[in-house]
Amino acid sequence: MIIIAIVKKLMMKKIKYLFSALLLLSVLFSCSGSGDLQDPFTLSLIDDWRFSYRRSMIIMSIKANGNWESQVRQMGHFSEVVQKKGLQRGTWELAEKNKYLKITVETGDEIETGWEPGNTYQYLISSLTEEKLVLVKEDSGAETEWLRIKGKKSAAASSADGAPLITEQKIDLDPLIVNLKKRTPYSKDRQICISLSVIETLEKPARTTEEMPEPLPVHPSLRDNLVFYFSSLEYNEIKNFTKVKDHIKSLEKIINPYFKGRLKELKLNNIIVAGSRGSLEEFIIQYPDQMERFNMIPSQPEQPPEQ
Repeated sequence: MIIIAIVKKLMMKKIKYLFSALLLLSVLFSCSGSGDLQDPFTLSLIDDWRFSYRRSMIIMSIKANGNWESQVRQMGHFSEVVQKKGLQRGTWELAEKNKYLKITVETGDEIETGWEPGNTYQYLISSLTEEKLVLVKEDSGAETEWLRIKGKKSAAASSADGAPLITEQKIDLDPLIVNLKKRTPYSKDRQICISLSVIETLEKPARTTEEMPEPLPVHPSLRDNLVFYFSSLEYNEIKNFTKVKDHIKSLEKIINPYFKGRLKELKLNNIIVAGSRGSLEEFIIQYPDQMERFNMIPSQPEQPPEQ
């Protein structure tokens, strides 16, 4: 009986140690990755942010899958309106209980952030609010303030298993080139070249992209209304980014009925106010599939003469 009691005691100790080891492994796995998607702090960080530097605006998208993307939008040559320039991509990670943000740059151009591909940068998260994200670089103490572009889904927007739900989808509209209204017959000819996307709120949130419904078809008269709106504007009404944003807000009210009232945002992707043929071509070449519609045929490589 004594031997049996000793054996039972040893077995209970082994089970206790095994349970402790499994518990430790579960904690380690739960802490791995970019962040806890059920944590309100992490969900608040996952968003689109902008940082202004001189005549440039840097847009950084922090994504739930642990990736990020950063893009520079610089002022155009013929207006004060921004246009896309540099692009970077990489991964992000929260460290030391959300105290630090680690940014790893994997690919891309050298942009005004000072980040170089192949390097990792660590920032102290000085502040994270509904409006801004303040980061302090660990080695130099330099502070950068990022402003939130738009809010994301809240912690409540998750499925039964805790995974964030997809609550919206993007519909890209065909790029437009529209002649601006001239103040006098002697005013310079200018065109607004613009690319927009519709952010539509889903009628029913989806867990995966496969569960998402087909996007609402774009009504044929929507493009006509956009052309009519932009053709009624003069250069002075859209010569800076603040005025452009005001017009985008006005357009949201106009086109919302086309999407059954589910329009969340009209997103500006690219805009150039062109005053020359070169500016038009700079815009058009960004959309190879639209070149024929804009009567611009891509040049073909010269063929060697037949022997």
